[in-house]
Amino acid sequence: MDDQDPFTNGFTLALSTVNGWSESFYERLPNMIVGVIILFLIGLLAYGIGRIIQGYFTKKDRTDLGRILADFSFWGMMVFGVLLALTIIIPSIKPADMLASLGIGSLAFGFAFKDILQNWLAGLLILLRMPFRRGDQIKIEDAEGTVMRIEPRATIVRTYDGRDIVIPNTRVYTSMVQINTSQEVRRVEINFTVGYAYDVRQMTEIIENSLAQVDEILKDPAPQIICWELGSTSLEMKVRWWINSERSEEIISRSRAVQAIKEAFDANDIDPTDPQLIYYQNAPHAEPYSDGENQDNQKPNTQKNKTVVAGPPPPEFKISKNDPEADAPKIDSKERTMLDDSAPQN
Repeated sequence: MDDQDPFTNGFTLALSTVNGWSESFYERLPNMIVGVIILFLIGLLAYGIGRIIQGYFTKKDRTDLGRILADFSFWGMMVFGVLLALTIIIPSIKPADMLASLGIGSLAFGFAFKDILQNWLAGLLILLRMPFRRGDQIKIEDAEGTVMRIEPRATIVRTYDGRDIVIPNTRVYTSMVQINTSQEVRRVEINFTVGYAYDVRQMTEIIENSLAQVDEILKDPAPQIICWELGSTSLEMKVRWWINSERSEEIISRSRAVQAIKEAFDANDIDPTDPQLIYYQNAPHAEPYSDGENQDNQKPNTQKNKTVVAGPPPPEFKISKNDPEADAPKIDSKERTMLDDSAPQN
């Protein structure tokens, strides 16, 4: 019969177990040191390769693509380093078993992080094809603004009122994207109506002279003044001009053009309002004119050969460089991408 009490037996068993662990630890200590050193060296190598990839694509003006590929190469090599270190530290682990376990684990990992992987792949495809780049002004569904950066998970767009919108890359990749700055120039237009009593040719001359005073409007292609639609009581006209594609150019040119046209109308006694509306406003209880005499009384006093008077030049209008609508530098080059018209078509 054992004279020792259960407490002493348990303590002896625990001490024996700890001693076994210690002996096993000291036996594997050289392997652990070698495994840690190898993991450290692989980490340095992964970091260096990532820096090289980042630097290469930065020189090629593909900053975001370089960052996502550098991150992928770094973490891929680190995973390989961890597996290699484990096989050194624990020799009983076979590489084939680890690869099999990794395959099963990667499948479970893929299901668990499906959205993240989809966004990462979509971001990579966006950066490879590059339909837009940093600094481009785009519109994706209800979001419109300047592309700040393209990250592995999402695209960051800064709206014109100074707020940042994080849009998942899968949504960007599968949605219709309007790129306002994909080309150097784009067109702006405004519509307005004038009464039939005014001479269309004089109206066209007045508007042309007004647009010529706006420096932001390009001379080639030239502005267009178009008679667009015949209304029941007035003529609808469309004015179109070309500008540099940035949002700031649209704001400035539209503001100056509208003011120049308005002041030119004032100088030539033109009221671009439906004359029928003016009649009803001045005499709300009167019946609309039906005979030629009343109609002539309601028409503006215009002459076909009246000399056109030039309006004053519109005032200067500038946008601060800190304004989100201001011009943004294009970080990535569009050479040999979807934005390059000279790129070979598949």
